[in-house]
This record gives sequence, structure tokens and C-alpha cells, in this order.
Amino acid sequence: MNKDYISYSVTPFDPSGHRIRVCLHINNPDPEGQAVYMPAWIPGSYLIRDFARQVEEISASSANSSVQIR
Repeated sequence: MNKDYISYSVTPFDPSGHRIRVCLHINNPDPEGQAVYMPAWIPGSYLIRDFARQVEEISASSANSSVQIR
């Protein structure tokens, strides 16, 4: 089994408000830093979307310590 993988958990926490909590886990992150991007399109659509505008809060941690986000 490959030790390098990314997993997601998606949890609805306010279904009536159409809000979900997404947790991303990178099993073997790069010690120099990790680049993670949100897509700007969806399959079957030619429109560029702005999914990031829907993000209300974001945080990162490693070994139970906060990590700076740029």
C-alpha cells in the first residue's frame, strides 16, 4: 500500500443552511510545505467558478500544532 495519500471527510453541520465541514488529511506531507488548491471549474461546464468565495473558515495543523496558511 502506498504511504502517500490524501483523504477527505465531509460532514453536514447545517443542512438547512447548505453548510458542510470538509477535513483534508495529507498522510505524508512535504516538510518544506504543501500546496493545496481549490478547482476553478467542474466537469461538463465551461464556466470558471469562484468556489473559494464560499469558504467561511480555514485552518491547518500538523502534529496537533497550528500551521501558517498563505
